[in-house]
Amino acid sequence: MKITIFDFGKDRSNELLSQEIKSYFKESNKESEITIYDSIDTQIKDCIGCWSCWWKTPGRCALNDDASKLFKDYINSDEVVLLFNTENGFIDGKGKTFLDRLIQHYLPYIEIRNGESGHVKRYDRYPVLNFYFEKSGLSHEEVNVIKNYLARTAYHYQSACKEFLYENDCLQVADLEYAEPIGEVLSKDVVERKAKGKWVIYNGSPRGNHSNSMLIIEKIIKGMKTQGVENIEVRNLINLKAHKMWAENFGINENHLFVFPLYVHAMPGSVMKFFEQLKPINNKEVHMAFFVQSGFPETSQSYYLRPYLELITKKLGVSFDGTIIKPGVEGIQIKPESVNKKFFDQMELLGQTYANKGIMDISLKKEYEKTEYLSKGAQFLFSIISLTGLTNYYWNLNLKKNGAYKKRFARPYAEDSSTK
Repeated sequence: MKITIFDFGKDRSNELLSQEIKSYFKESNKESEITIYDSIDTQIKDCIGCWSCWWKTPGRCALNDDASKLFKDYINSDEVVLLFNTENGFIDGKGKTFLDRLIQHYLPYIEIRNGESGHVKRYDRYPVLNFYFEKSGLSHEEVNVIKNYLARTAYHYQSACKEFLYENDCLQVADLEYAEPIGEVLSKDVVERKAKGKWVIYNGSPRGNHSNSMLIIEKIIKGMKTQGVENIEVRNLINLKAHKMWAENFGINENHLFVFPLYVHAMPGSVMKFFEQLKPINNKEVHMAFFVQSGFPETSQSYYLRPYLELITKKLGVSFDGTIIKPGVEGIQIKPESVNKKFFDQMELLGQTYANKGIMDISLKKEYEKTEYLSKGAQFLFSIISLTGLTNYYWNLNLKKNGAYKKRFARPYAEDSSTK
């Protein structure tokens, strides 16, 4: 049996825990091959959303940061252990980035599971995921949000999952059961306000200025300006060097809107790296709002993130102005203007509403959430169209453009695979 332990903690704080987990596996199987990657080994670059792992170098990330050894050991393990650090009520950006980049182990092609879209397996088998996360300083709500998120991530990656618990100097293992997402709480109490002061809009897309998120932000700003709002600053969260300064000065600006794509059921790792630097402000004159967009056509994909976005405002002591989830956004940059017109008009309306009422547009929120899951009819239609190959057309077209079509099913990290 091959076991790999990945320590995403800080300053080797999990070294003793890693050794105890190693001993745990050795006790049950003395022949186990166990590899430990410490907190220095697991420093990797953030996913940049380039999709090279899908259509240029199938199955292999384009980033050159020596992470390939991590991903090779991951996919060739029978079980892996992921030791996460937590910050501001969620797994920190370092751990989130690792989860983001695991997407290379899956094909770009889509299948439907339980009324939701998901990526098709690239490999025949995937390791059992064993999670551990630091609970010190977390509320009961935050612990539940993280547990639900990790179980959902395992479901997304088609792996069984368990949780390591370390309590009273005793190591235990428990099944981490897949659960329904926690419902909204603060969203029900959002009230209109007379907005004032400066507006800071954060683009959380790893693609920066060339992203769908930036295009959405431009339309939102256009709507805000029709209401006389001029004091607006846009910040790209891929600028990691600016995070510390922005976090330290967070409380001096009244209005903060975060726009970002969904990455593995939550924010991209680079966005979490900013969130984790924020400190409690305890000033209700400071407001936070969120717009989460995803390529999948169902809003349910984002529901495991939604409660956290409420909780971080609670932790920081600021006001919550609402969250809007918009599915089906991928591809808007290549669609004709006539196709995008309704959506762009809605984004301008969102900007107008936020400038006028100081909250996310409730009517838009309700409209988007009508597509919570794919209807039976939509699922049937997808199954019929998939027989023609049209559901794979976009991906195959780009694979062919990049001369990678024949390698589309490559398994570059498989030790026993002939498909390299």
